[in-house]
Amino acid sequence: MKNIFGKFSMIVLSFLFISGSLFITHTNLFQKNVNNNQYVFSKFSHKGQLDISQRNNKTGNIKNSFSLPSNTQTSSNWSGYISKPTSNAIYTSISGNWTIPNVSSNNNYAVAAQWIGLGGVSSSDLLQMGTMEEIKDGQTTVEVFWEKLPDASQNIMSVPIGSTISAKIYKSSNSNSEWTLTFTATYPNGTAQTKTINTTLNSSYENEIGKSAEWISEDPSNGYSKLLPLANMGTVKYQGTTVNGNLLNSSTNTVELIALVSNGNILIYPSEIGSDGESFTTTSIDPNSDLNSNANSDFRHQFREFPMTNSMHNRIRSRF
Repeated sequence: MKNIFGKFSMIVLSFLFISGSLFITHTNLFQKNVNNNQYVFSKFSHKGQLDISQRNNKTGNIKNSFSLPSNTQTSSNWSGYISKPTSNAIYTSISGNWTIPNVSSNNNYAVAAQWIGLGGVSSSDLLQMGTMEEIKDGQTTVEVFWEKLPDASQNIMSVPIGSTISAKIYKSSNSNSEWTLTFTATYPNGTAQTKTINTTLNSSYENEIGKSAEWISEDPSNGYSKLLPLANMGTVKYQGTTVNGNLLNSSTNTVELIALVSNGNILIYPSEIGSDGESFTTTSIDPNSDLNSNANSDFRHQFREFPMTNSMHNRIRSRF
């Protein structure tokens, strides 16, 4: 009996030692991912159409009140515009411009992202390029990224706040499978840099991403598909929004307005398309401020922070 107990003790100690070693290794890998600023940029998460009759009603599904365009749809992670072709044609190009906002937050850690892309609505195939603003311990950094889901996203370069981004994604005319993602970042001092990325897509992927085009402000997620604390980005103006060379409000497109809603609060909402047919804004609601002059503290949305854990690195994609 003593020998059996001794052997059992050795087995338990061995198991604990191995488990501890795995935990340490796992933790080190996770920490590396956190330091590399890795996040999940996801496909569209649709909730339904916003009930306009309830948006000004404290007891309704939407708690805050302000002017919203009619037929606004809701999402848990996106806000902006989605366009779909009115015919059987597929999209092969998209463009858009925006100025990187000076984000803020009462959280020590918060993020926001702006991007253009093709796909991600009817399937998880999504080709996108954009910027992510991250606040960490009071310091803000901005990265330009590109991503071809389900592949990991990749950071291209860091840019200063206030830079203007002009981005375009299009299929190359010289190849049946090559696509180009290009952007020009014009800094506040007038200096400009242009970067170009080439990638190869198969016909099935091209067909899926050709079903929709997007100009989006997003709240990224962590590895457990939990939304991260959203930074207050104020108002971001998108301009030059074209798809297949046509204006966003062209008759060749069916457009959908998307508001980001969480726990009954509208966190980011879009404007109507401007008279030029190619511009609109997305505006975020500061979660720590009253939402309108009639609102009280009941209307405030306190973000729940989802801290990273040791296993998230298995699902976290690099970039924005």
